[in-house]
Amino acid sequence: MEKKVISKSENLPVQTKEDSITSALIELSKNPDIDPQKIEQLMNLQIKMEERQAEKAFYDAMAIFQGECPVIPRNKKTDFESKGGNKVKYDYAPLDQIVSIVKPILMKNGLSFTFTVSPKENATTEVITTVYHKEGFRKDFSYTYDSIHDDGRMNASQRRKSALTYAKRAALENALGVVTANEDDDAKRSSERLASKDQLDVISSYLRSTESTMENLLQYLCIESVEIMSDFDAKKAISALKQKASFQSKKNKLA
Repeated sequence: MEKKVISKSENLPVQTKEDSITSALIELSKNPDIDPQKIEQLMNLQIKMEERQAEKAFYDAMAIFQGECPVIPRNKKTDFESKGGNKVKYDYAPLDQIVSIVKPILMKNGLSFTFTVSPKENATTEVITTVYHKEGFRKDFSYTYDSIHDDGRMNASQRRKSALTYAKRAALENALGVVTANEDDDAKRSSERLASKDQLDVISSYLRSTESTMENLLQYLCIESVEIMSDFDAKKAISALKQKASFQSKKNKLA
């Protein structure tokens, strides 16, 4: 039987450019003729380069996430009378529903998030959503809200919990740039008005600036042609392209 010859290099880990630079700096530091201050300056520069690369990777991953995250349906309804006697009625996407949709897409792109809750003055509370990337960069997004929800059906403890859940939901939507819409929007699409010329012009502009294609956009919207694009489709497209443009802009500044 012929034996397979395995070279030693096959068992060695792949060395990245950053590893090579780090190794070179370590070797330089062993040379007694090199000024230690120069070594320190070079190492600080290396750290800044790694941090810059990690930040660039973060915005790149967020841009991909934005393109893959669907519009999340608002399939829960709330209808109550506030303590002041006002009628409160709206549809919303529950926090657990949002998390169940975005988490797999975030994980696929090396992203994750946490919440930090901090009481503030004047009975307000701050929720900080921290979004992390696997390469080490993190970014905080702040959302401030009233600590007591104005729902006369609940006691104080229940209202605080309701307010916190609402704040986390809003904070996560803001941090990730996710879009929510009434779940029956798709069903109404055939009877909705078509996208306006102004909307199509904005979409065309964003497609050029983000180097995106109409073909990919139509696939994202799940429609066959621009001619049948509805007002709802156009708003969804503009929101996604706007987020993509924003993240690309930040990423390019770091290039």
